[in-house]
Amino acid sequence: MSLTRRILEQLALLLGLYTLLRILFFLMNRSLFIHSTLTEIILACVNGIRYDLAALALINIVIFTLYLIPMRKVERVKRIVLGLVFTLVNGFALSLNIIDLEYFKFTGKRLTMDSFLLARDIGDQTVQIAIYYWYFSLLQIALYAFLAWITFRKSGSVSKMKREKSVEWKTLVLVIVLGAIAIRGGFQAKPLIPASAFGQNPELGSLVLNSTFTILKSSDKAAVVELTEMPWENVKATISRYQAKDLAPLSAPWIKPKNVVVVILESFGSEYVFPPEGKPGYAPFLKSLAERGSYFDKAYANGRRSIDAMPALFAGLPEWMEPPFITSPYQTNRIIGVPQVFEKNGFETVFYHGGNNGTMFFDVMTKRLGFSDYIGSDQYPDRKDYDGKWGIFDEPFLQYMVKDLTKRKEPFIASVFTLSSHHPYTIPAEHTGKFPKGTLEIHESVGYADYALKRFYESAQKEAWFKDTLFVFTADHTSKQEYLENDNKQGRFHVPLILIMNDQALPFDPATTHIPVQHADLSATLLDLEGLTIPESSHFGESLARPITRPGVILFEDDGYHLVGKDIGTSWWKDGRTQTFPLIGQPKDQKGDSAETEENLGFIKANAHYYNNGMVKNSLIW
Repeated sequence: MSLTRRILEQLALLLGLYTLLRILFFLMNRSLFIHSTLTEIILACVNGIRYDLAALALINIVIFTLYLIPMRKVERVKRIVLGLVFTLVNGFALSLNIIDLEYFKFTGKRLTMDSFLLARDIGDQTVQIAIYYWYFSLLQIALYAFLAWITFRKSGSVSKMKREKSVEWKTLVLVIVLGAIAIRGGFQAKPLIPASAFGQNPELGSLVLNSTFTILKSSDKAAVVELTEMPWENVKATISRYQAKDLAPLSAPWIKPKNVVVVILESFGSEYVFPPEGKPGYAPFLKSLAERGSYFDKAYANGRRSIDAMPALFAGLPEWMEPPFITSPYQTNRIIGVPQVFEKNGFETVFYHGGNNGTMFFDVMTKRLGFSDYIGSDQYPDRKDYDGKWGIFDEPFLQYMVKDLTKRKEPFIASVFTLSSHHPYTIPAEHTGKFPKGTLEIHESVGYADYALKRFYESAQKEAWFKDTLFVFTADHTSKQEYLENDNKQGRFHVPLILIMNDQALPFDPATTHIPVQHADLSATLLDLEGLTIPESSHFGESLARPITRPGVILFEDDGYHLVGKDIGTSWWKDGRTQTFPLIGQPKDQKGDSAETEENLGFIKANAHYYNNGMVKNSLIW
């Protein structure tokens, strides 16, 4: 038997085993997929082959490459060693999927490297567990035996193998090239990651995946660690104490929006729009919108990176760990995206980003959140508007968005992420010299982005859907601070937040517009304004249309939790350190009273426990 045929046969058999284990996974967890049709389930299994091939390539490409390189003096020994390695490595990889047949029921997600961190706690119970789940243990033994058989069976035994005298170059190159393509999962801009499986139907994401792939694509370093200072029931009770109890539908003067458009501005720190008294601003149009609409003057982003904004805005999930959610070990955790809820209620859902498709996994994240359509630079019709670096300039792309929305069926929820105010801050040549250069490199591009926003809003006003559409304007995060008084915990997260409908303010309580609010509040607010309720959700955000009683908003920086309260700031670190800090505009020696500080600390600790333990145990939704 030729080596090429043998490699292909082994791959086919391995793919067959992964498919059988996927079917078994479905049968043992079928209650999780009751909302999906048979066609969707079959397509999910077919889509899963991409992830199986990626896992197989990652594991076997070195083994197959060594098979094809002859070692004349030790050829027989090489074949025996590689055969053993092939059996043991692939046996272990497939065993992970067997373990997940049962373990998935406890975690609600496929195995990742952090699962081994949890497994250390039950290491001394391994034998008892193997005996208790004896049928899985037998299945693993049978699996190893089968792999050994296909590796050393008589027709391909070492004694019968043809001794190759030279490298099969064509086959070797083919193995390496196809292996590299398989590892990427295709020719798309970014390699496959586990979150990619949740794009078409989030319910079926775990069925598409295999546990080998999720292990290989995760880190052995936990992004967060479990906290033990507060029992889980106390955590839930503390958080629930501050949440609105009256969830009756909003009544007059509230008007239910028909459509929603969320504009996320790249790197628009609040000070660029609302500078200190007597200082120049760089976004006059956005400032004029704030004067006409509902402006929250103490709004904070829940992260410092572009990739952090969408989970916060559309799933109420702040970024309180180092890796972004979409690339973390918890990327397949259960989350509920607002677009997902809107779509189930008859809305079209679409996300626009002029950037190169695949940039920062935006396409994956939007699908994960429930947006059905993603429009990036690849879908934009005219390459002359390309900025040469990141994607399409803001002005033409936003005009394209208006035209595209006009073709869509109402109701819809749409969002756009701008890009021209991103380094290297390129603006179209015809606009050079039109906007103030300011003192920071970003200022001129902020002026251009603001101008593009003005043109976008004016074009939207001419469309029939405008008067029934709620517009939300915010920024993903801040950038450099021009003024020293803003270069602090608050200033580094302070972003604009404006809600406006039919060019008018909404009837928010004036007090609410002057207390600390956050990106994570938008999900609850949009659902509330639309009169949509869901039985379960995460509990970081609050509807801004309801009375807010929480002590403040928590920002995460330097591995510490920093609460921006109504009167004082309070910091807490997991090692027990605490600190108070003055808010912007307060004297540096400002001190809160002890009762307020204690309340703040209790609220911080409860939320930190909720986030960390909820991430590790996949229990953020309740």
